[in-house]
Amino acid sequence: MKDYIYKFVKKTFPVCYLVFVTILLFSISACSDNETSPAPPVEEDLVTQFKLQTLDSIPYPPDNLPRYERIALGRLLFYDPILGGEKDVACGTCHHPEFGFADGRQLPVGTSGVGLGPNRILTQSSVSGLPLDFTPRNAPTIYNTAYNFDENGNSSHLGFQFWDGRVNGLEVQSTKPITSRVEMRGDAYPGDDEQASAVALDSVISRLRAIPEYIQHFRDSFPEEAAEWDAGLREHIIDSSTYARAIGSFERELVTSNSPYDRFVRGEKDALNDVQVKGLKLFFTKAKCGNCHNGPMFSDYKFMIQGVPQEGPGKDVLPGDDTGREEHTKNPADRYKFHTPTLRNIELTAPYMHDGVFATLEQVVRFYNDGCNPRHPQVTDDMMDPDLIQPLGLTDDEVLAIVEFMKALTDPGIGLPGYLLTVPERVPSGLMPVFGVKGPGSGM
Repeated sequence: MKDYIYKFVKKTFPVCYLVFVTILLFSISACSDNETSPAPPVEEDLVTQFKLQTLDSIPYPPDNLPRYERIALGRLLFYDPILGGEKDVACGTCHHPEFGFADGRQLPVGTSGVGLGPNRILTQSSVSGLPLDFTPRNAPTIYNTAYNFDENGNSSHLGFQFWDGRVNGLEVQSTKPITSRVEMRGDAYPGDDEQASAVALDSVISRLRAIPEYIQHFRDSFPEEAAEWDAGLREHIIDSSTYARAIGSFERELVTSNSPYDRFVRGEKDALNDVQVKGLKLFFTKAKCGNCHNGPMFSDYKFMIQGVPQEGPGKDVLPGDDTGREEHTKNPADRYKFHTPTLRNIELTAPYMHDGVFATLEQVVRFYNDGCNPRHPQVTDDMMDPDLIQPLGLTDDEVLAIVEFMKALTDPGIGLPGYLLTVPERVPSGLMPVFGVKGPGSGM
């Protein structure tokens, strides 16, 4: 065809045939090439398509703005067994940097425990000699709890804390474990369970007031309150408010927003590999994970019935069982509801679910792939969201791709000051921090 056109034009248009033929033949070649090798389609930007987000600035309480001395004091308190009723457990025992600020256990071992992390074992109270049980719920990570949502669906300093959302804000949360017998209180205080819980916080405050080094740390951390104390306008610089704000200020700084996913959202398109990109697409489409695990925290913080099998000692409403949010609200409509946890750093905080029943992320994805089975025997289909009870039909490769994407949400503290990720070499009480088990790196 090209030869025929060439001869015809040369004979009919002798002056301009060369220019004409060149243009015409180029057009024919281009059309021919397009017919045999179509250009690859341009994929819609995934950040726009799935409304991917990274973390914004920390939502601070008006009365607890960041102050280095206060954060450092909170760190000391966090790792000091002086907060434990029997002085043998600290906040950092169940929320340790070596385990993603969780403990790597299915169910935590608080007071009376020996060891750390997965190897920690139960013994008995050093005060009463009575046995203590496991803490009934899996220890969640402290990472990024500054961004937990409140009842209005916003990241807030009053965000839900604990699996049942029974308190709002890190400051209130910091006062609760020391009142629980199996977590931190033990049998150090007289009276029945209710009476002992009532005096636990006051007893801890009294201990701190008896340590001059802590008094100085509180003075440096709360200069306005110290001035009021000096002027006789407050009972003491150390009270439940300054105690709670110190620990809350430390926990609030444990923000990790430099995961491969975060870098991808910020424009580093090769931060995720091909398998992780495949997993991301499945996460927000076929697998329906993004229905609940969305936004910058990969959680909507809503309370959902998922039918997770129950293991462990359970709570109060039904002996041997854990009825979730109902344990707090006393409303039967909340039975078996737990808040959706964040997936940030999920790779670091196995095992999973409120009772740690699943050892791996693959097991979690397969649970949802099978329509939330095996199921808690008391949870029926009509109690659950219809999307959860429908099998997803994911292949083995798709399950693994979703797991790989969730691993791309891991940031073990890249960019954080080193002292936030380490256990102090010493604490003002003179006790061994976390009973002598240190995290990686040097102390402050």
